[in-house]
Amino acid sequence: MKLPRIVRGRPSKSLLRVSVILTLLGLVLMAWSILAPTPMPVMLAMTVGQGFGTLAFGLFVFVVLRDLRQSGAAERVAREADAAEQAEPEAAEDGA
Repeated sequence: MKLPRIVRGRPSKSLLRVSVILTLLGLVLMAWSILAPTPMPVMLAMTVGQGFGTLAFGLFVFVVLRDLRQSGAAERVAREADAAEQAEPEAAEDGA
């Protein structure tokens, strides 16, 4: 699956800034719907505000996963987990 060009080459810091801005916009819409519970603010909060929040969360998860892949941390954790699993049966055999 190819990522949109707007996301592909961007540094993590700028994507996180966009995520923060979208989150704050979504929160403003949600707060507006609480302070003025008329149909229009509630409808905007439930559609546009939720869309902003979902997009912001998606961007955040994308940045975290991309950074983990680039740093090799995911492979390191997987190797450590495999080593721990292999050590457990050996410890059980030694104790039996």
